[in-house]
Amino acid sequence: MSVREARANFSELLGTVHYTAKPVIIERRGKPYAVVITPWQYEAMEREIERLWSTVDKVRERNADKDPDEVLRDVTKIVEAVRQEIYHEEQKTAKRRR
Repeated sequence: MSVREARANFSELLGTVHYTAKPVIIERRGKPYAVVITPWQYEAMEREIERLWSTVDKVRERNADKDPDEVLRDVTKIVEAVRQEIYHEEQKTAKRRR
């Protein structure tokens, strides 16, 4: 929905979001500009963000005594292994489709 449409139909926009619980993306010049969501969707999103940051804090605490460069090397190695695994699975899938 464009900004102009949203402005002209604001009450209807709010009702649609409230009753359908479907987010509405507002666009300006064809690009996403804002999203209208229900309060409970926003609260759920906030709780999830809080939970994720809590996890990050716990990981940081458990690794406070580790060398950051060593951790980065270990993480990079694991990420690369996972990427390789995904790549090989995608190659297998592509071969089966042929």
